[in-house]
Amino acid sequence: MKKRLRRLQLAAATLAVAVAASACGPAGGGDASAKPTAAGAERTAGTPSTAKTSARPPATAPPSRAPKPAPAKTAAAPRTRAPWPHVTFARLTFEIPPGWTLMTYGSDACVQPVHQAGLPTMFGCAGIAIQSGSIAGHELQPYEARQPGGWYAATDVQPCPVDPTLADGSFNGISSGTSSPPVESGLRPVGNHKAAYDRWTAACANGHRFSPRAWHLPVSRVLFLDYTGHVETARVLESVRFPD
Repeated sequence: MKKRLRRLQLAAATLAVAVAASACGPAGGGDASAKPTAAGAERTAGTPSTAKTSARPPATAPPSRAPKPAPAKTAAAPRTRAPWPHVTFARLTFEIPPGWTLMTYGSDACVQPVHQAGLPTMFGCAGIAIQSGSIAGHELQPYEARQPGGWYAATDVQPCPVDPTLADGSFNGISSGTSSPPVESGLRPVGNHKAAYDRWTAACANGHRFSPRAWHLPVSRVLFLDYTGHVETARVLESVRFPD
């Protein structure tokens, strides 16, 4: 009887301890050993879990500025050519380069530099030869457009326009092209008229080559001849003015 009473008292004490332990557990019956959620693991080390509003005002873009208009480009003034002296020959008026002069020999003339020493020279002219009236062509025959050797108004061998005498003192004459047909022919402007244009090729004994050119005005009876090629010839011919 006493043993049975002792068992009942021990069971009652065990039940009281269990009830007390249940009363001390977390509210709501949660599991104290539950693991933290994945949201915490995503935080960067050193960063607080809750975002704080920065005290610094948000940056604002600088006010846009309208692009400055490009400065207007001023049109370049057209270049004006410096005037050249004017001369008159065979009733034609035309310009000649500064430093050049007009030499006349009856019905013929030569426009050439005042100082022509050392310059290529043909038939005594170091520039542009001009013939008027009865114009001589190949070996003093009457000149005609497209005439073979029309530029060569001589019956003997003429000295080369460049280095007429060689270093050894021998004569350097024109060896070919004095009777050859033109290599180029056509119409070219002289002033406001059209001239019969011809170009030949010639060579000297020392191998020097040159290209005589002629502009023939049959109505005005004038022939311009550039034997050796001058850059000034184009402007001289462009400037020609005819009588009214």
